[in-house]
Amino acid sequence: MSKTNYRAVSVFLLLALILLPAKGAAVQRQATGRNQPAAQAAAGQPRLVVVIVIDQFRYDFLERFSDLYGKNGFRRLIDRGALFTNANYGYVPTYTAPGHAAIFTGSVPAQNGIVGNLWYDRDAGRTRIMVSDMNSRLVTDAGVVGEAGVASPRVLIGTTIGDQIRLSNNLQSKVIALSQKDRSAVLPGGQRPNGAYWYNAQTGTFVTSDYYSKELPAWVKKFNASEENPKKYFRAKWERALGPDAYKRAQAENLSVQRSALGNKFPYVLTGGEEQPGPRFYSAFEFTPFALDFLSGFAKAAMEAESLGADQFPDLLSISFSSPDLIGHAFGPDSQEVLDTYVRLDRVLADLLDYIDRRVGLANTLIAMTGDHGVCPVPEYVSSLGMDAARIEARPLTEAVNKALAARFGEEKWVVSFVNDQLYFDRKLIADKRVMASEIERVAGEAALTVPGIVGYYTRTQIVEGRMPDGPIARRVVNGFHRARSGDVWIITKPFSFVAEGNLATTHGSPYNYDTHVPVLFYGPGVRAGRYHVECSPSDLAPTLAALLGVEMPSNRTGRVLFEAIEQRK
Repeated sequence: MSKTNYRAVSVFLLLALILLPAKGAAVQRQATGRNQPAAQAAAGQPRLVVVIVIDQFRYDFLERFSDLYGKNGFRRLIDRGALFTNANYGYVPTYTAPGHAAIFTGSVPAQNGIVGNLWYDRDAGRTRIMVSDMNSRLVTDAGVVGEAGVASPRVLIGTTIGDQIRLSNNLQSKVIALSQKDRSAVLPGGQRPNGAYWYNAQTGTFVTSDYYSKELPAWVKKFNASEENPKKYFRAKWERALGPDAYKRAQAENLSVQRSALGNKFPYVLTGGEEQPGPRFYSAFEFTPFALDFLSGFAKAAMEAESLGADQFPDLLSISFSSPDLIGHAFGPDSQEVLDTYVRLDRVLADLLDYIDRRVGLANTLIAMTGDHGVCPVPEYVSSLGMDAARIEARPLTEAVNKALAARFGEEKWVVSFVNDQLYFDRKLIADKRVMASEIERVAGEAALTVPGIVGYYTRTQIVEGRMPDGPIARRVVNGFHRARSGDVWIITKPFSFVAEGNLATTHGSPYNYDTHVPVLFYGPGVRAGRYHVECSPSDLAPTLAALLGVEMPSNRTGRVLFEAIEQRK
């Protein structure tokens, strides 16, 4: 062999020795997929993202109850994470569905289309649940059951942070969304999660829709049949978790409007008025802090069964705690019940964080926490303190508007719906009468102002033509307006007043601070700890997670990256 050939063969063998291990490793990664050891994940890159949404989480609950919290729940996240103290929703209405959509899409209803929990479908001529889908059916332990109309994300416009994480690696990441409420699982899950599950108050089990799967996974069925079933809480007693002094900052007694199916004073015995667990019991169960433990247990089961955080592809787990909202609606933010609920939630969070630390490691987990909206104090309680507040009935409002329109344009049923503090008019009638829509809107708005508690209005024509005045309330109305789904006149109530929703003691939805102001908190790899007082929004949560993870931001995001809390990479 010549020297030239010898050198060529030597170079070839050397290159083979260098390249073969690398090629073998690449083959091994491709073959093992999600079973790759966690240690091979990129340094500093989270393996698990956990987004915790607390329904009706007003910011001041962190401050008012701070001395009652332990070291390993809220305080662990606050002390070692980044807390944004001045986060406000930049739109109305401040409801559950728009809140969850804003958090995970990084946008507002004008972009993502989620204009409320309900909306008036002009094509169908009726009010519908926002996430209801006539192409989807319920999936229970028995399989696909019932009629169509079960929740799906088809109504959501654009992608979520979970969608973007999955798109970044050819769907290798997993996204699982859990909640008591369907909308609080469906919207966080995004367009194509691996699963979205919610509580069925008829059976006390977790369910999904056939948008996701025709059958519940085995692990969900196993959990539904386990001892963690709500039946374990039948006849359980909800008593105060702390001594009497802790509750002096809350109301001494509840008013008659502050009540639930359990009653209106401690202790509460959980039966739902039944001798054996049934639908009334399963429904009443949601109005207790026991539901917090139940959902946390389900989250642990999901983490284990789905192997979340087990490899280099970051997974996302969304957990939305709904019972604080149900309890808050029944008793109000100044009640002992709400105080006690947050004390107990703090303990549930501590336990859940400890579990995540044991299973995945908090050093490998990126956590984000916020609320989907705040809540108004109970008007009767505010009035008892000598402040101006009112509960406004919807019927007198719509009657006043119809009366004014009839006097001006003829006796007809002009208002077809009142949803999300918005009047919807009969557009065919307006066209047939050859009346200017802008004039109908103006007359209706002026008529609404004659109702005590109504202090302002904005019209569709103003919004569409860009003739809105400056100011935070007007901006929130514009951001909440979707041409195809929103109404024709937007009613603004005075602070501490709202249009009543059934027998609820209080509600939310307004553009005022008590409804818009929530905490935004980040904890984990890449997060610079501290308290930040800059103006921001929960719509900033998804863009910030995208920046921390190095993935593309959701498609129609309006929020910004909260760079203040991101460590500079070396």
